[in-house]
Amino acid sequence: MKVNICTILSLLFIVNLNVLGQAVLLDKTTNQPISYAQILNNKGAVVGTTDIDGNLPQNLDDEMVTIQHIAYNPENVKSSQFKKDKSIFLSPIGYQLKEVTVTAKNTDYIYLRTYFRSYQLNDSCMKYFRDGFLDFVINIKHKDTERFVQKIRTFQNNELIEKDKKRTNTLVDKYIYTPYLDGLTLMESLKKEGWRYNTDSIDCRLLLNEIVGGVTRLDTVQGVLRVEYDVLATKEKKPKTLFGYTTRLENFYQTESYIYKPGYQSYMDLINRKNYRKLFFSHKKDSKEQMIEIFDELYVLEHKYISKDELKQYKKVWKSDSDESFSEWDDNTIITPLVPQLVQTLESHMVQVE
Repeated sequence: MKVNICTILSLLFIVNLNVLGQAVLLDKTTNQPISYAQILNNKGAVVGTTDIDGNLPQNLDDEMVTIQHIAYNPENVKSSQFKKDKSIFLSPIGYQLKEVTVTAKNTDYIYLRTYFRSYQLNDSCMKYFRDGFLDFVINIKHKDTERFVQKIRTFQNNELIEKDKKRTNTLVDKYIYTPYLDGLTLMESLKKEGWRYNTDSIDCRLLLNEIVGGVTRLDTVQGVLRVEYDVLATKEKKPKTLFGYTTRLENFYQTESYIYKPGYQSYMDLINRKNYRKLFFSHKKDSKEQMIEIFDELYVLEHKYISKDELKQYKKVWKSDSDESFSEWDDNTIITPLVPQLVQTLESHMVQVE
């Protein structure tokens, strides 16, 4: 009987962790490790991240923390549990994307209706927040992408902005953005760059010239495939300096989840995506670096194939500005809840701007 070697290695590693007494973050339904999840303290500051194998940091203060990941519901736990020989579990988000009917006449484009949010923490305090609804159309043949903005709102922390103005650096440090989809998904891009992986494996490493740059994990219960990618795995962390300002990128993780199909994942299968970046920013006259963290999340609310004629009809609606389907900003059930600490900051310290 053939057994996938990626799955065997993963299981052996999990067993070995238990022997060593290492606390691990696991999926509640599949028992698979959860990579690159962020741990936030009661003020919303990111105090740690799980590694590629779901290992939880053990050097945290003893306090109540929240663990968050785009594919799971947030969980509040005592950080003291991280030092014990005990697994901690997150419950996955339940996905209920509609079935798609495919005909020979409607496969010119992939249409995605999405919700996004992008927010930035400066020294663990939320400074900027943006969210909104976007429509994307991907040309299947040419891999060209068009983005149509439906509604967007932006918030900023004026108190924090005024405080930063008193510092010696005056360069604008706003890193939030309105997302745009490339012609290829993350899985397609990694394959094009030469990364080796097996999407039919329950748990398998991403490999490029024997360098491990992430992992793919298959949830056979929900039929969901997730890729976790460390962008800096093959890159040297070199500070960049310009006009006396220095930027140092410390972490850059990308995650995408897909409806599982054997062998191939396209934008038609995309469920959500997330980028997490952590960098340090300073001016030569500053006494210390400022830590900046950026979270970029995108959720697919609707997906379908459309024809050229259907695209023309959509564009007429978009130009007429008559689309009233985004009258509410309430979170959809497939959108990971924003942790309470950040919701409180957003409601009490952030001001909406044009």
